[in-house]
Amino acid sequence: MQIGNCVGAANHRYFIAFLISAVISTTYVAIMSLYAGFHIWPPLTYRSLGRLNGSGADSGIIAMKEIIIAFMSSAVHLSLRGIVLVYLFVSSVSVEIGLSVLLWQQLCFVYEGKTYLTHLSSQGDDASGDRDCRNLLRFFGCPYSASRYFTSFSTSMKRHKK
Repeated sequence: MQIGNCVGAANHRYFIAFLISAVISTTYVAIMSLYAGFHIWPPLTYRSLGRLNGSGADSGIIAMKEIIIAFMSSAVHLSLRGIVLVYLFVSSVSVEIGLSVLLWQQLCFVYEGKTYLTHLSSQGDDASGDRDCRNLLRFFGCPYSASRYFTSFSTSMKRHKK
C-alpha cells in the first residue's frame, strides 16, 4: 500500500490519527455485526456429533467438519438481514486488515525516523537512521523523555556505595 505524495509532513500525524480511528471503528463494526448475527442466526443442527469418542486427531477433524456443515446448512435458512450482517462483517474485517497494514507501515517509518518519500529515495542505501521509540514520542508531540516528568522518582532512589 502506498500513499505517495498524498500525505505531507505537515499532516502526517493527522493521517496516522485517522488510521487509528478507522481501525478502531472497523473493529467496532465487526464486533457489533458479529453480535447481531449471533442473535438472528438460525439454530445449528448437528448430524453425528454425538457418536464421536476418543481424543485422536481424526476425531477433532471430524468434529470441525460437522460444525462447519451444520453452520453452512443453517446459513441456507438465513434471512436477508443476516446476509447483510455477514457481508458487513466480512467487508469490515477486510477493510480493517488493509488499514492495519497501512498503519503498521506508517508507524514503522516513524520509528525509523523516515517518511514514505525518504524511504523511496533511500532504497539502495544501507545507511540507517536512529531507530528508536523516541522518534514515536517526538512524532506524537512528546519531545521529552518520561524521566523529565518523574524527577522526584529518579532522585529519591537509594544509592548504595560499595
